[in-house]
Amino acid sequence: MEILKAIILGAVQGLTEFLPVSSSGHLVILGEILGRELGGEGSTAQSVLLHLGSWLAILIVFRKDLLKLFYPKFDTRSLAILVLASIPAAIAGITIKKLLPDADSAWIEQNLLQSPWVACVGLLFTAGVLWLAERKRELFVSFATAKGLHFWLVLVVGLAQMVALLPGVSRSGSTICIALMLHWVRNDAVKLSFLMGLIAIGGAGLIEAREISQIEVAPAAAGFIASLIFSLIGLWGIRLVVHKQKLRWFAAYCAVAGVAAFGYLLISPP
Repeated sequence: MEILKAIILGAVQGLTEFLPVSSSGHLVILGEILGRELGGEGSTAQSVLLHLGSWLAILIVFRKDLLKLFYPKFDTRSLAILVLASIPAAIAGITIKKLLPDADSAWIEQNLLQSPWVACVGLLFTAGVLWLAERKRELFVSFATAKGLHFWLVLVVGLAQMVALLPGVSRSGSTICIALMLHWVRNDAVKLSFLMGLIAIGGAGLIEAREISQIEVAPAAAGFIASLIFSLIGLWGIRLVVHKQKLRWFAAYCAVAGVAAFGYLLISPP
């Protein structure tokens, strides 16, 4: 992969990982536009490497929140919430990558996880979720108050993260929006989403570590650095968007992007 293309993909990954527009969907569709070689063998490992740039950005921005989980004492409630919310995506990811036969895993990769058509549908789904999330509702659940039913309902946020394995379904958008629908306060909904993301992205990186080592060094480094820089910008942006209650702006964008991508796929040669 050329360095310029790696930088473009890294920039797209960084911004779209945190802005609620689906990084995977944009990478898959952009790969279709820039050239089929971006969607071929090794593309998953390249995508995971770009995600690791976003992983480092989360670590930087939420370092104080991470420290509070362990110091001056273990925050068992918050840790339990994060573990519970991470279970569905972990089960799905391990099943696809490690437990299914190679042929089945390759079919899922080609026809679902790397499909531009699925990415288009996912963008339209994301648009709907973002639109519904901004309906007025009382917000009172937080890491400190999530008890009883509200504690166990965090599994629903985890299911949203699992669905976001599909391209076009925004991981940040779906998890933040479902948390808001479950009455989580805005700041903690954002924190929940990205601390879950730290676990999910890190786990995906471990699963794909062997393939990552086979990527050319120069494009890999360029893409990683671009992803890190633009991830930091995206993190600042999404926190502002959620605070200002502007998620519907991104709902409109996802709807337009999904329809436009559908149009491109229909008129482009096979």
